[in-house]
Amino acid sequence: MRFALIIFLFIFSFACDTSSINNAYQDYYSNQQKYISAILNSDKKSQIKFLKELIKCGDFLNFNVNDYKKELKKLTQVKKKKYRSFPKKILPQVRIYKTNPLKIKIPGVYVKYYVKKIKNNYNKIIEIPNAITIKTIKKILSNNVKLHIYQYKNNVIVSYLAQKPFNLKYKVKNNILYTQIFLKKTKKLIQKTYKKTKKIIVIDPGHGGRDTGGIGLHRRYEKIAVLSIAKKLKRILEKKGYKVFLTRSNDKFITLTQRTHFANEKKADLFISIHCNIAPKHIKGPYGIETYFLSPTRNERAIRVARLENKEVKDLKYIDQRVILNFLNRDRIIESNKLAIDVQKGMLASLRRFYSKIKDNGVRPAPFWVLVGTQMPAILIETGYLTNPMEVNRLFNSHYQQKLAEGIANGIDAYFRKNYK
Repeated sequence: MRFALIIFLFIFSFACDTSSINNAYQDYYSNQQKYISAILNSDKKSQIKFLKELIKCGDFLNFNVNDYKKELKKLTQVKKKKYRSFPKKILPQVRIYKTNPLKIKIPGVYVKYYVKKIKNNYNKIIEIPNAITIKTIKKILSNNVKLHIYQYKNNVIVSYLAQKPFNLKYKVKNNILYTQIFLKKTKKLIQKTYKKTKKIIVIDPGHGGRDTGGIGLHRRYEKIAVLSIAKKLKRILEKKGYKVFLTRSNDKFITLTQRTHFANEKKADLFISIHCNIAPKHIKGPYGIETYFLSPTRNERAIRVARLENKEVKDLKYIDQRVILNFLNRDRIIESNKLAIDVQKGMLASLRRFYSKIKDNGVRPAPFWVLVGTQMPAILIETGYLTNPMEVNRLFNSHYQQKLAEGIANGIDAYFRKNYK
């Protein structure tokens, strides 16, 4: 009996508890976090499991879960196996000569050429219509370009695939197709890519004006430290070729809504909000750097930090904020998480080259209201604790601020390198 009870609890540990609205709320956001983690870990089985529970909770709470239902349908759809279909009538055969450049005898004078986009690869294809090849050819050429010749329906496909950019030249003469490839020079490609990928970044120094933010040891104000870091970060990013805007460039008060509206107006690609942390009096000596991305959470520490930063939002209860967070774009949450990871790594690497005791407090989800209205990947950085004697001095030190800003910039570079090739 006891063994059966354990199995029952294990099976239903992730089920949606619809016995009350409060329990359903908690399970909904819990399964949402687990679903996001499953996406980041490419765990399809877990994605399906948590999607089912999200939909169950969402239907009970009258949430709009249509996007989740569509995603579940995609994940559970059984793909029909494609069988190679050869033509019923006898088609002219192509004859392949093993020479360089490649020579193929074809039945007509017409061929179709096109480029197929594949992530991290360059694929160029020549299609020979109304023809048949008896054998499939797969080989790697001397310049690491993969050649694949195969049958597709009534056509013969000649495919070149490479990780580096290349030119493909071809001509048809006397019913013979001649093809030759040339690798492109890398320098020209880098220059072209750089111009195309010029990104807009909005940096948000937290607080300002009448809102001092956290007040640390020796009456050090958060609003002053974060503005200095933001200005240094702006200069570094502009040297790298980014277009950068600050939500405030001096000591003035700006509402949370104005900050996000500013970023949306500028059509920013990223939104980076910079802050300093403070610890309650009963907690002694915490220190370290942490980066947050917008998402519901049940982590008490993340909720505590978010409540400090959300003081301006007085009209909404915490539970109301959680309901609104439900309507966030799931893809943007994932991109923000990726950005947070890269920026956190960048800061730690940059600072540890010059300073000891740089503590990694990790990347965390949290319901920061300043990030809610943004239409782009957005993160909030807590650069250190003003209530820690060591960190408060560092956060007002110009050299430390510079290395911190360099680390953030390196993290931004890493994010674009990985996600916008």
